[in-house]
Amino acid sequence: MSARLAASMALALGLLAAGPVLASPLSIPAVPSASTSIIAVAEGTMTVASSGDVNLRLEPSTRSQVLAKLPHGTKVTVLNMVDGGKWVHVDVNGREGYIARYLLKN
Repeated sequence: MSARLAASMALALGLLAAGPVLASPLSIPAVPSASTSIIAVAEGTMTVASSGDVNLRLEPSTRSQVLAKLPHGTKVTVLNMVDGGKWVHVDVNGREGYIARYLLKN
């Protein structure tokens, strides 16, 4: 028997001897409770910082429907941050929508 074949057989026998231990599923940690996964969001207002008009969108995407165009200096109420902080869910005079974060200033 060649050394390569002997090594392959030893490996196969070792795996068989290990049995179901290697075949058992990975343990998955429990999902954290809601109280530990809350992310604090800056409350208050932000201001449109762009020199031109900014699109208030229906959803947090540049492909989403434009609900309104907001001029420089418009104050918005922050409701939430989404998509890793790239978009801000805002309220503008009773109308909710999304604005890209880089277009606003504190």
